[in-house]
Amino acid sequence: MNRRVALGALSAAAAPLVTCATPLGTAGNGARAQLVFAADGNIQSMAADGSGRRALTKVPQGALAKDPAWSRDGARIAYAYTPPLPAVRGPGGLLPLPVTGIYVMAPDGTGQAVSVPHDRPGIGYENPVWADDGKSFVVTYTELLMESNVVKDQVVEVARVTPGQARRQTLVPNGAFPALSADGRQLACIVTSRAGQALVVAGADGKDLRTLVPAGQLDSLSSPRFSPDGKQIAFSAAAPPAAAPTPVPPRSDLVGLGSLFAPRAVQAHGLPMDVFLIPVEGGAARRLTQLVEDNPAPAWSPDGRQIVILAGGGIHRLQLASLELTLVDSKGGHGSIDWRAA
Repeated sequence: MNRRVALGALSAAAAPLVTCATPLGTAGNGARAQLVFAADGNIQSMAADGSGRRALTKVPQGALAKDPAWSRDGARIAYAYTPPLPAVRGPGGLLPLPVTGIYVMAPDGTGQAVSVPHDRPGIGYENPVWADDGKSFVVTYTELLMESNVVKDQVVEVARVTPGQARRQTLVPNGAFPALSADGRQLACIVTSRAGQALVVAGADGKDLRTLVPAGQLDSLSSPRFSPDGKQIAFSAAAPPAAAPTPVPPRSDLVGLGSLFAPRAVQAHGLPMDVFLIPVEGGAARRLTQLVEDNPAPAWSPDGRQIVILAGGGIHRLQLASLELTLVDSKGGHGSIDWRAA
């Protein structure tokens, strides 16, 4: 499976700190920060043209911040935060278990604070997306099940959580990588079964679930994202090499030419993956790229005409009308990416 469980333990004292002198909502050079993503363990922001890249967090060694998501009004960023593992065992010699909670901050990185903390060791709240009320989150919930200090099993599900409330609402058992449509009425996620991974859609409450990509059709499905009009879903998956539109070379300068001949990060990290598109009403999945990248993750532009793709080998921007692909940043990153809609 293409899912790493980073389950991390949070406390207010463990909040990553960063000093920001940049005005709220800018990308460091006066440009509006539209993209947020993770790289080198920290949340970063950047303008859509690749300018003004800067770190918003500065987490301690061994910690990880990832999967940032804009609030619907563009005034806040939620992200998953995993602190370093404790150096000592817990009560009764319990092995230290990783945990992950949800933090929220302003677009310039200030005001970082825990929003949804872990309940106990081995609990994780990951891949947060803002619910339609602007307060709750839909997340991938993970829980390690222990027996005699040994991990025996794991719970993975898509759930809705509300800050300050103890109970979570299970939406899709065995689900991960949730996404909500812009109107908040539709939910998409990846469901894992013995047959493989499937892309499914449902109502925001997890009911009326139906399958768009059946299990076994594609491998390593992840990162579904609704188009702004809610009619299509972009997602990433691994597939055998096949004929696909050839992207325009990233750039004509030396950096762009060098990237054409440089070894792909995927060779060292995981399956070669690409971005696909499928109608929400059903139909065949259409392959948009032939990047064979390491864990590419898509995000739609607010007008629905472009998709930005975060991957280990760089950040790409795809024009949907022409399938022209441009490398806007050669550093890349990990996890998901989000494009400000406000």
